[in-house]
Amino acid sequence: MPETPRPQFTSVARHYDHLMRAVPYDSWVEYVEQLVAHERAVVRRVLDLACGTGQMTQRLHARGYEVVGADCSEAMLAQARRAWDGAHRPPEFVAADARALCFSPVFDLVLCLFDSLNYITDEGGLSRCFVGVAQALRPRGLFIFDLNTIRALEQELFTQKNPNPSDPLQYNWESSYDAEARVCTVRMRFRYEGESGAEEFVEVHRQKGYTHSEIEAWLKDAGFERPRALNAYTFRRASPFANRVFYVTRKARWRR
Repeated sequence: MPETPRPQFTSVARHYDHLMRAVPYDSWVEYVEQLVAHERAVVRRVLDLACGTGQMTQRLHARGYEVVGADCSEAMLAQARRAWDGAHRPPEFVAADARALCFSPVFDLVLCLFDSLNYITDEGGLSRCFVGVAQALRPRGLFIFDLNTIRALEQELFTQKNPNPSDPLQYNWESSYDAEARVCTVRMRFRYEGESGAEEFVEVHRQKGYTHSEIEAWLKDAGFERPRALNAYTFRRASPFANRVFYVTRKARWRR
């Protein structure tokens, strides 16, 4: 395997949907709609932040929402757009860094799933993201996102390999956790056996863990209400032993 890593979500973009084929995307959409219904919110326009290859965008669009998919990876966006080649009125996909959003306040819901915000590891990055999200939302708009917890990163749950030797996409991931920085580094090795031969590549991904008090403080500073923190896919209050937590909050006031 080559040891020179490529940028996150570049080489793997072509294989991402195959890699994630077991993810129950429809169930995720249903859970989001249940969260929206619980808030008694009216949602028409959605910003799917860190949309990746657009699997959630696609499903939201099919359910009648006006959706914009945004991601910082051009390679992932290319896959998202390719799925709509020739389609009538496809969703809009735009390149955007979550740390420097500049959308107008036209959205009823900003959605950011699959621990995407854990990828913001720089100082102040997540707080800037929350400010940008608030600016993109209409008054009382909803913000729903999920995070891997510090506990999950400490346990190095990313260390894994493909258990199916006949799968054309083989992978071997090794993770390490820096407790002081609260950053999990994952060296992801891939080998894909395609019709044109074998392809091997390495990507190094990094995720940072955040405390609930940090999340709550940054949301408040950005103009959001105190969030509800839930065990993933439930309506139960987040447990100290949770590996993934969903946050649900509303824009509380305008921010200049």
